[in-house]
Amino acid sequence: MRFRTRLYVDLGLLAKNHALLRELCPKNEILFMVKSGGYGHGMAPLVRFATAELGIKEFGCATLGEAKSLREELPHERFDVYVFSDIQFDLQSCSDLYLHRRIIPVLSNMADLDFVLKGQEFRHFPLCLKFNTGMNRLGFKKEELEIIVSKLKKYDRLSITHLFSHFACTSASVESHPMNKLQYDEFLEIKKYFRDSGIELRKTSMANSGAIEQGFALDETHIRPGLMMYGPTSLDKDLREKSLWKGKVISRLETYILSVFPVKKNDVAGYGARPVLEEGHLALIALGYGDGFTNHFCGAKIPFHDTFGEIFGRVNMDMTYLFFKGEKPSHLKVGEKITIWGHGNEILDFADQIPTIPYELFCHITNRVPRIYGIE
Repeated sequence: MRFRTRLYVDLGLLAKNHALLRELCPKNEILFMVKSGGYGHGMAPLVRFATAELGIKEFGCATLGEAKSLREELPHERFDVYVFSDIQFDLQSCSDLYLHRRIIPVLSNMADLDFVLKGQEFRHFPLCLKFNTGMNRLGFKKEELEIIVSKLKKYDRLSITHLFSHFACTSASVESHPMNKLQYDEFLEIKKYFRDSGIELRKTSMANSGAIEQGFALDETHIRPGLMMYGPTSLDKDLREKSLWKGKVISRLETYILSVFPVKKNDVAGYGARPVLEEGHLALIALGYGDGFTNHFCGAKIPFHDTFGEIFGRVNMDMTYLFFKGEKPSHLKVGEKITIWGHGNEILDFADQIPTIPYELFCHITNRVPRIYGIE
């Protein structure tokens, strides 16, 4: 584990983001997506805080293992946790986890639906169904509605606890990208079919962060914010100014300088002996690919006081070079702190340079980098 390299997570900013979200969506319940370790921020601490301080009672994971770890780390907290993809019903031990750990599977295929309907032990279990409206990932198809309704009636299951679908293109404009309206229209048709067939829908949701930021698909009982709760917009770069979202990044990735030395043009450094192209200074920082700071980041610029350092050469497992052009900056010295991203737009700027998305940057950070929680 590192000591002076750390991901500081400001829970006070999470609370402020939640308050902003409530202003945008005052009538919707929140199903907070905390998969992949809370988007790299630490799943259990966020759920504990969100449950106790924010009143959020529903959370989404990708895998049964994630949901199981939440139950083990927070055995006394009262909340619902959904598993959206890797539900593992074919293993008996996994079925027992759903039954005895209060974990809810989101069903997306006939085999899993049959398993739940036919299992007497699941007779009163929450029935949550996900439909594929164009994402073409997981989900039932609209063409299967008649069969599904027939099965529900056969087993006297006339109520669906939560009906889901997922947008494919809400990082783009919901007005100009045709997929968004097509998907939502299909979701509305699915809802109508169930209700016309005498099937009650207790909860419904489709809006992810991109849809919420654009005020779209908010007529459902629930919304499912992911990235926006952690701060950044999920919209494409050319749409960000139009976003309704004004949240703050809840984390700050900090490291420090291990070494500083001057270099001249054609001096070499690191694996592969890469030559520098002009005179300047190299600083080694305590972040490498063992921490999730990958070679994919090479060439990106990191702000440092009133200048920047460019990621130079090959990223090492444990450290990375930053190149500073020209004269040595006054603050460039061993032990000085460097913030890779803070609570503003730095992570978006960093992601745009590489290019990647903030989701990846958050999730890349490995467990060697400690998560420090506080309220500033």
